[in-house]
Amino acid sequence: MKQISLRENLTYLLSTLLLIASFSSIASTNNQNVYSKASNEVLIKKTDEIIKLYTDPDWFSGSVVIFKDNKVIYDKSFGLADIEKKVKNTSSTRTRIGSINKHFTAALIMQKVQSGQLSLDDKLEKFQLGFPKNVANKITVRHLLKHTSGFADIFNREYYETYRSLKTINDKLPLLRNKSLISEPGKEFNYSNYGYIVLGAILEKIEQKSFQAIITDNILNIIKADNTVYDLTENIDNKAKSYHFSPLGEKIDRTSRLENLTPDGGMYSTPYDLALFYSKLFYSNQLLNDQSKAMMKNHYKETIKPWAEFLGSDKTKIISYGGGPGVSAAVEVLIKDKFMVIALANTDGVVAERITQRVTEVYQGKEYKKVILPLGIFAKSLLDKKGSAYFIENAKHEFYQAGYNDFKSRSLKFTARPLNKLGFSLINNNQIDKAISVFIVNTKLFPTEPNTFDSLALAYEKIGDKTKALTNYKQALLLDSNFESAKEALLRLSQ
Repeated sequence: MKQISLRENLTYLLSTLLLIASFSSIASTNNQNVYSKASNEVLIKKTDEIIKLYTDPDWFSGSVVIFKDNKVIYDKSFGLADIEKKVKNTSSTRTRIGSINKHFTAALIMQKVQSGQLSLDDKLEKFQLGFPKNVANKITVRHLLKHTSGFADIFNREYYETYRSLKTINDKLPLLRNKSLISEPGKEFNYSNYGYIVLGAILEKIEQKSFQAIITDNILNIIKADNTVYDLTENIDNKAKSYHFSPLGEKIDRTSRLENLTPDGGMYSTPYDLALFYSKLFYSNQLLNDQSKAMMKNHYKETIKPWAEFLGSDKTKIISYGGGPGVSAAVEVLIKDKFMVIALANTDGVVAERITQRVTEVYQGKEYKKVILPLGIFAKSLLDKKGSAYFIENAKHEFYQAGYNDFKSRSLKFTARPLNKLGFSLINNNQIDKAISVFIVNTKLFPTEPNTFDSLALAYEKIGDKTKALTNYKQALLLDSNFESAKEALLRLSQ
């Protein structure tokens, strides 16, 4: 696989999000609170400083709002919601929130548990959604909530061939309904958007209404979140377009190529509406009672620890992230302090959570982590300044010095994907010689990955160097004898 597909984009973003926070989750910090909290003045100054590091390269575009003790202490917006029309972002601009949807879906499920209409130990077979009996009698609602159902993620070949036409839960449900599980239910954590689509199907079965009606009636109308909309992208007014931040530093409009929303992700909201949702969810009983909140905090297991104890603990932290092409959204809450920072971006590269993490560190009195640009941006700048020969010889050392490698182990902190994306961006920009330099470095950094050699071979093929193209295609096949694009290329060149 050479070109960077929607799947690779989403898989990269998902893997990044999983490393940061497992999934849109409720987490507890393990360290004692030994730092002095920052004053409002220091927090505001440092937040401006952090955001500037992301807006200077034109990466971050969106809004950041900070709440403390039920007061707004920071509300600023940056960049354009619509570049073509020159519409500025504001904190009332509806912006896509990605997997933050999952917290809304989980809250709806817990409402049904509260009312006795549902049990976390109910099995799929109870809801007659068409799953094979050997699957339906093993997977529980609890498994789905915890990503331990054994379902794979939804991003298979059929999905990418049809995703723009899949507009409802019932459109997406058949994609994995008859596929084999990837693990035994309850045994392993495997992040699965599909599992939350199934939870949505369960809710629709119970209420005999669309998920749109369910979330509107049971959450949005109750808390009066008037700027949060569960609907197809084309039906959303006052929305920010979604821009992919390319390895060349360009913003590419991906709005027309966004996935259609389902209970796993894709709603539009604002920082104020998300603050409303999380405050009503965890500081009131309007959406859930204390027992349900404690169970959510305990990863959907029964707990003897009351919610009041969680509420009064310095260790209780809420984290929820969402991402995708042209999308980055983040919410971080320190429960006891009633401190909440929300960033919604209409650019990608997990930029929103990079901001909220650092703002939270500042509030806690810590030094925030060094801001590092996307690897592709750094590599392109280095290549332009120093030339191809220097880049090929010294890229690994330069990456290490700039913080892209782990200082203790000197191991890489990144995969082959960022440089592969940069290479193809350069090809598309008619800079194939620079692309070849990038692909050569990638083969040196990742000598056991067939895709790096396959990409380099394609670049050589494009400039007519058949000998080097064949050499690298063959190397890709030595590493993986089933690498389809290399096999097809060898057949093509032999003819």
